[in-house]
Amino acid sequence: MPIFDTNRGNVLQALRRQDKAEDDARALELRLRAEVGSARQRYQSATSEVAALRADILPGAESAFDAATKGFELGKFGYLDALDAQRTLLQARVQYLRSLADAHRAVTDLDRLLGGASSIPRSPDSIQ
Repeated sequence: MPIFDTNRGNVLQALRRQDKAEDDARALELRLRAEVGSARQRYQSATSEVAALRADILPGAESAFDAATKGFELGKFGYLDALDAQRTLLQARVQYLRSLADAHRAVTDLDRLLGGASSIPRSPDSIQ
């Protein structure tokens, strides 16, 4: 008899689907929070490395290369010393560019995760 049919089966099924959707939403929120935290950590790490390379390592490597080149021209240093200084300078520049790229990738990830709402600087000169 339709009078006593309260549609409990469909109501129970709808409640289960609602619970599953809420659980999925909570899991997604936790995953996104973890990814945002990871991207922020990568950004901070990369920008710290960029700042250290820009402030200390690159100027030191350039100075050593200039001194080795001048010394080689004056006969005070050997060819291998000048090459070693050049290799060190190039490695420092490569590391600087890698760190800068890592910072930009982290910003891009944050923009993707936050829907373009991150307030992190995007230009290389603003990364300190």
